[in-house]
Amino acid sequence: MRPDESDEKGKAHRAEAGAERAAGPDGEPGAGAPAESGPAPHTLEPGSAPDAGEPGSAPEPDPLEMARRLAEAEEKARENWDRFLRARADLENYRKRVDRDLAAMVRRGKRDLLTRLLDVADALERAAAWEASQKDAGGRDAQGGDGGDDAAREGFALIHRQLLKVLSDEGVEPIESVGRPFDPAVHEAVAVETREDVKAETVVEELQKGYTYEGEVLRCARVRVARPT
Repeated sequence: MRPDESDEKGKAHRAEAGAERAAGPDGEPGAGAPAESGPAPHTLEPGSAPDAGEPGSAPEPDPLEMARRLAEAEEKARENWDRFLRARADLENYRKRVDRDLAAMVRRGKRDLLTRLLDVADALERAAAWEASQKDAGGRDAQGGDGGDDAAREGFALIHRQLLKVLSDEGVEPIESVGRPFDPAVHEAVAVETREDVKAETVVEELQKGYTYEGEVLRCARVRVARPT
């Protein structure tokens, strides 16, 4: 074979190989060729704003609409604040009312108890007075007594004084009546007589002692009243 024929066959072989590579694996022409690139996407330069007409861009807010919404929000805030103040005032008033009701209930219960204790004090006072009258009349000695009841009488008097001390510590004080002008607010007249030695209605005898509790009348004194003639 001649050298020139060998060169021609080599060129033909290289041309066929290049055509096969361009055709791709399926044999279609242009399948292996790079795809033509389209136009480059639009990009924004740094610091530039989007066009107003582009989709997705937010519209500029309306100043009047913003002012209206602000006024509505402020009005709503004032209404909520007023409601809070009223609710707090109602709660404070409720607490004060509960405290007053509780104090009044405790006071009523205490008054009832103290009034019942006054009956006990009256009983002790009458027992002591009876023992004293018996001794003054000589009744015990006439029956052959040896004076041993003095201890019982003193015991009654001691208990009576202790009970009055407890009542005084709780704010209970006796009402002074004998020789005082008759006062229907603290005295209960159970008997009335006329006398020349008085110039106005005056208490001349106390049949049952009266008491006050913290300045209020706990029990009126039952008294005999003398009127001027």
